[in-house]
Amino acid sequence: MFDPLLSLIAPHQCLQCGVEGTLWCMDCREAVPPAIERCYRCHALSARSRTCASCRLPSPLYSVQAATRYEGHAKRLIWRFKFERAKAAVYPITAIMERHSLASESLIVPVPTSTNRVRQRGYDQTVLIARRFSLQRSLPYHAALMRLGRQQQHTATRAQRLSQLAQAFIVPRPGSVNGKHVVLVDDVITTGATLEAAARALKLAGAKRVSAIVFAQA
Repeated sequence: MFDPLLSLIAPHQCLQCGVEGTLWCMDCREAVPPAIERCYRCHALSARSRTCASCRLPSPLYSVQAATRYEGHAKRLIWRFKFERAKAAVYPITAIMERHSLASESLIVPVPTSTNRVRQRGYDQTVLIARRFSLQRSLPYHAALMRLGRQQQHTATRAQRLSQLAQAFIVPRPGSVNGKHVVLVDDVITTGATLEAAARALKLAGAKRVSAIVFAQA
């Protein structure tokens, strides 16, 4: 409830041009280059970022769409959001994510952040993104996943991530995703290991298809 008050006392400035009122103004973010449509695993070009034929067998993900690249001002925005408690970053982030196309029957599910990080920040940034994104698209939202353990993934290799995440997620109420097209929402994709672990848990719970949408691709 303090965010509106703080925005009046110390209004945000666009991190690119400096205009007051937002962390990233509309004019600046409209010039942000979109991410290349490609398979998230092997990086082969692929329409709508569909998991390519070679990677479909080992992957539980139908597609992983990224709105932009994890660099420049997009990277700075995520840093402000995750490490400087700038929760207002959720608005430009989800505005840029509007580039994605979604099926009307999609169920929006956030990839939960590690409990250590949530305690440090006081909020789960992925939950904020997913909730805002679902409102923008008028799509149902459900926090279907529960994260087990406290592993932090941002410094780990893909092999380490896969090992750590093997049993990292569960779906406490499988009926909430059974037979549904689930769209996972996350802030940044690096190796894809976290998304894969979350997708496997959802598929085991009966999800018909699992796709993912992220703000930026490293």
